[in-house]
Amino acid sequence: MAIKVKQKQESSSVVIWAVFGIMMASLLFLGSRLWNLQVRGKSGFDEVFHDQSVRRVRLPAVRGKIFDTNGEVLADSVPNYCIAIYTEEMRAPRSAVANTLELMHRIWQSIGVAPDISYRDVKRHFALTPNEPLVVWKGLDDEKLGVWQGIFGRWNDERKIPGLKKHDPLRTNRITFNTKELSKTPTSTAANTLELVYEISDRIGIPRKVRYQQIVDHIILQKPLPLLAWQNLNDATIAKWADTCSMLPGTDIYYQPARTYPFGETNAHLIGFTLAADAINEAEDTGEKIHYDMRGIEGRKGLEGTYNDLLEGEPGYNLVRIDASGYHHSDIQTRFPKPGGDLQLTIDQKIQQFAMEALLTKQDGEDPNLPVKGACVVLDPNNGDVLAMVSAPSFNPNAYMASAKYRLALNKDPFSRTFHRAVFGQYPPGSTFKPIAVLGALRNNPDYANVYHDCHNPYYVGKRRMKCWIHSRYGEHGEVNARQALMVSCNVYMFEMVQELGYEPIRDMAHEFGIGQYAGLFPNLDDPPEQKDVKYGNLPDHALNTIDACNMSIGQGAILASPLQMAMVASTIANGGRVYRPRLVKKWRNGPDDPYNTNPTWAYRQLDVPIEALEVVRGGMHDVVNHPEGSAKAAALDGVLIAGKTGSAQYKKLVDGEVVSSVHTWMISYAPYHFPKYAVAMLVEDGVSGGRSIGPRLHDLYAKIFEYDGTISKGDS
Repeated sequence: MAIKVKQKQESSSVVIWAVFGIMMASLLFLGSRLWNLQVRGKSGFDEVFHDQSVRRVRLPAVRGKIFDTNGEVLADSVPNYCIAIYTEEMRAPRSAVANTLELMHRIWQSIGVAPDISYRDVKRHFALTPNEPLVVWKGLDDEKLGVWQGIFGRWNDERKIPGLKKHDPLRTNRITFNTKELSKTPTSTAANTLELVYEISDRIGIPRKVRYQQIVDHIILQKPLPLLAWQNLNDATIAKWADTCSMLPGTDIYYQPARTYPFGETNAHLIGFTLAADAINEAEDTGEKIHYDMRGIEGRKGLEGTYNDLLEGEPGYNLVRIDASGYHHSDIQTRFPKPGGDLQLTIDQKIQQFAMEALLTKQDGEDPNLPVKGACVVLDPNNGDVLAMVSAPSFNPNAYMASAKYRLALNKDPFSRTFHRAVFGQYPPGSTFKPIAVLGALRNNPDYANVYHDCHNPYYVGKRRMKCWIHSRYGEHGEVNARQALMVSCNVYMFEMVQELGYEPIRDMAHEFGIGQYAGLFPNLDDPPEQKDVKYGNLPDHALNTIDACNMSIGQGAILASPLQMAMVASTIANGGRVYRPRLVKKWRNGPDDPYNTNPTWAYRQLDVPIEALEVVRGGMHDVVNHPEGSAKAAALDGVLIAGKTGSAQYKKLVDGEVVSSVHTWMISYAPYHFPKYAVAMLVEDGVSGGRSIGPRLHDLYAKIFEYDGTISKGDS
């Protein structure tokens, strides 16, 4: 048998070189790819990494202050101290107590029944009998057991929930946790956070404010930000936290800007209030994406809302790096917020307080069980400065900001406590309109001051019987001229006058006083003064008929005005016919270190009326308060001559399904008569009459004002 010997074959050098060439080419290709990835593409990867790991957080600025004319702070920024929990530090360690609390809250949230044990019971159980079952709910009724079965029973059948025993509640009417099993279960960040909330609550003795679901939502949506577990802490609570909790990991004291109003209800409508600002997604100045917004506060009503852009300042931004799990890792860069600007008002807080006290003082005939509904505006007739502006009933702006329950209650309040009656209320001015009507007539016919009309009862316009207020008392005014008609507030004189001269002279004069137009109380502070042609209130261009003209001549019918507009009327009569834009903001600045800018006073119109006509009206208003037959003798004040005009505007309203008559009671006034320093309009809804409801209030207001400014000595009134 021949044996075949395998001969060794020599490799071809061509093959060897070919293989070597392929290997080198492959290495060259790989090296090229690596260079592209690691060197040339490095900046792109850096950018991607940066985008994925850096988050922009908006930081609110400290809001500016609002002062009165004497520097009294009316709105201030204060720190809102909070207990913060940094959830990135809550990812470890494993905790059986935390697992128990988390499971307890998941069931609680589902069946709506609080557990029968406390946090201390849970801790005691793990300290003494950790391997024994823990009964958390006892004696569940069928309804709750049905909810349990619907939510947990089916789930537990298919996929066992750690710590729960299958079908246990259905057999025993109680829910028992297998704590031994919970001790071996991994602990979530939410569970550890929940346990820390319980621990802090137990140590400092305040109830929990955050629910388990809020913790979960925070970790999902705002992971890099601290969880503010308690807010608006007082000094005592902060001290307790420092003594008992400051050594706990993951918690610290944090503060946010907040707002306070030292004078509460007195200035509520004027100053307004702030609420939590709406979250934004882009920076307003750069358009850069905002990942997380600490929000802060923004003005919603009153001056806080109107001048929010000035007061809120400029927000800052914090660039933070997050880790792979999305939690806060480190701060990269911070641009600090710029504080907001300040407003100084023309309001004198003392006079503001006097006005509110006078308005709230009940008078004879008024229902003592109902709140006063009304408004009062005090102007300086020499420059249009608003010295006081109050509305009633009022509300507490500090409580409004702090409590959603309080806000909800106000929304249902039948007395409209948040309504700014002084500025936005629109009422028929009643007989306070008569000085305007007489001035309009006297401008057209100066001799009309000497025309007498006979106030008799009954009185007819055509076939319709029209009434003067004195007719309801079975009286008559008899023959009266224009000044006397103002003094006794005679309707018949106005009816006769408008029938002779027409409605147009009265309408034109009312327009010059500003009736039916926006007063310009909230101007854009950066713009020059401008009287915008914006309708406010109502001043009809034409009377529909003679009856309509008669009604409007006494401030009834379709004519509507606000207390602010009627205060402007009193101011214009007091100063000789100069119509000032009411000035509320005296000066402002864009930041606490910037100089103030002055908001100028501005007289935008001079009434074209003879001085003699003005003196007739001023004389009539003098007699209203100081003549024995005047309609507002109760407003008189020893030592100071006061002029005024009363008004009582009837209207119908629905009460318990029935239409009843009621009256808006008015008075416009100025004092001292010869050298006016104050012009006032006061309104009380559902009063008795201008003389009885407003007269005594004006007396009290003037007494306090003139004692305050030194015109009279205390007690002289």
